[in-house]
Parts: sequence; C-alpha cells; structure tokens
Amino acid sequence: MLPALLLASLLAPTVSPASRPKLVDIDAAKIADAPAIAVPAGYGRYCSMSYASGGWAFEAMGPNEDPCADILSRSPGGKIARAGLWSINGGNEVVYRCGGGVGLLKGDGYAILKAAYDDSVGKDNCVITVAPKSLPIFEAPFAASGVSFSQGVDFAFGYTVKDNNGANSDAVNYKGKKVSYNNHDGMDWPMAKGKRLGALADGVVLLARGRNVQKYFDAGCPHTESSAVQNEIYVLHVVGSGAYAELFVAYYAHFSAMSVQTGDVVTSGQKLGEAGSTGCSTTSHLHLTVSRFSNTAARYRRPLAIPATEDYDKDTHIDTYGFAWSATAGFDPWAWRAFGNNRGAMSIGLWKSGKAPTRD
Repeated sequence: MLPALLLASLLAPTVSPASRPKLVDIDAAKIADAPAIAVPAGYGRYCSMSYASGGWAFEAMGPNEDPCADILSRSPGGKIARAGLWSINGGNEVVYRCGGGVGLLKGDGYAILKAAYDDSVGKDNCVITVAPKSLPIFEAPFAASGVSFSQGVDFAFGYTVKDNNGANSDAVNYKGKKVSYNNHDGMDWPMAKGKRLGALADGVVLLARGRNVQKYFDAGCPHTESSAVQNEIYVLHVVGSGAYAELFVAYYAHFSAMSVQTGDVVTSGQKLGEAGSTGCSTTSHLHLTVSRFSNTAARYRRPLAIPATEDYDKDTHIDTYGFAWSATAGFDPWAWRAFGNNRGAMSIGLWKSGKAPTRD
C-alpha cells in the first residue's frame, strides 16, 4: 500500500464538526446513471479542502484511500474545493491559488504536488487543483480507414501566447505551433457519410437531439444540407467513484443518423450513429469536443445541465491528447487564465495506448 502523503492544514480552523461533503445533489442522479470506468493502475486520490475561516488543507494518498475523510477526521467543518486523481509515478500539472495569486507547476509524481503545497504554506484561502498528464480511458470512435484530420483545439482560445517560434499568437495547437483554426474548441475528422461512430468509453447519454440551428444559417454559417437540424449527442463518462470521480462529457456533432436516445447507458465502442454533415457543416465529418466537469479551473463540479436550444456551454473543454509541455507557450493558458469567469480546465491525455485517432 502506498503510504499516506499528508499535506495537512496549517491554518487550523475553529468550526463545528460536519458530515462528509457530498456531490452536488442536482447532478447526483445523472452521475449515478453512468457506469463507473475503472481507474487505471498507478493513480492515487487527492483532496483540497477549504474552511470558512480561510484555512485550507491538502492531502494526496494512494488509490484506495480517502484523503478528504482523513482531513475531516482531524479538522472537521471543511468543504471540498477539489478532489480527484493524480499520477503516482507519471506527470502531473498543478494550479494552486491563494487569495488573488496563482502558481503553475508541472512534473512527475508526488514531488510536484508537494512543491505546490510548500509554495502555498503560510497563505490563506489556498486551493490546489491537480490533473494527471494522462488518464487512458478512451478508444477511437471510428475505424481509421478513410479518415483524415482537419483541425483541432486552439489552446490560446481568446488569449495571446508565444508559439514555438517565440512569436505572439492567438491560435496554437497542442504542440505549440501556430494554426489557422482560431478559437476552435474541438477536433474535426472528415469521413464518408454513414461511417459508424462509437462511444469513446462506457457512459450514459445525457442528450441525443436534432437541434434547430436556423439562426446560424441566417447568420451565414457554412452548410451543405438544406435542413437546419443538426444531429448531436452528449455522453457523460465517469472515471472512478464518489468524491474522487473525474467527469468528462463528450459532444459529437453532425450525425446523419443517430442510434441512441437520451438516458441510454452505452458501452465502449457501442454505435452512437453515423457520420454526416447536418447543421453548420460543409462536408461529412465528426466534430468531437470533450469537456471536463470535475476539478475545473474554478470549480470542484460543474453543473451537467445542457441548454434546451443552444449548443453546449464548452467553457471547460479540453484537448484529449493533452498539452505539449515542451511548447514555448509553456503552461496551457486555458487551464487558468479564465478562472474569474468560471472558465478553463487542464487538459488530460485520455486515449489508451495505440487507440488514439489520427491527428496533426
């Protein structure tokens, strides 16, 4: 068993005992509907706890331990600020905020978590957010034959960063290279109409719908189909369980036909539908956006509500290939700059080895 890696609260709060915090009630039923994806070997659990007094605590432990409960047993009355998974031997990214300050670190294993903690000691209202460099749970949603890649995620997304040539750019890809797809928040793969599209992993369909995008047609969005109905599916994937579950929502767009309905539980690779060009689209392709709903830049949990008539609020979208830590841009700006607007999240490499689709 991995020994407990205790990073205790130094600002001892003086509050009354409380029961262990629970997940956001409004989302508990939806999360419970999703089959839990087993956490791969080599990952522990961490907990960042906040107190009304300004005190805080942080603890990282092994895979079967409960750091939030451990903290509360000694310093009751806290509220979970963040709780999730960390890589015991692999890479981790850490964003730590104390008051108005922010720190950014990346490195391997426990050492980088401890470094973030050490830099926070003596400060008030600290929240430490961790993301493993990779968490391999996804498989390609389509067979590779006949598929190309057109554009991916813009990591700058509304900000200016330095590309790998040292020039300021408002559009960079995961390698730190300047790209043309400014503000694009997902990945596009052109493919033949009717090509089978499957679930990335086990999950539950939050919504399968044909959405009327006429207002975008009227505004001049490019399209090949005469109908303004865009077929799209949202699938919730839950990795692990309880307070430490990591939540991801995959958004698929432009289906020619859909094979699942809202509320369906799906297994990895199960057919969701067939590729098409419905809605704002000029050619048959899959548009895939993955958003984090746990341990985002600003929240422990994001609400799972989907707007009735608009497209998904992609404020915490990520790149499923992770961020190139060697890029001149350094630390993914989308992971922390938009914090004040409840936006942003750290990207994680989610593809299983050898199972990632082709990309640039």
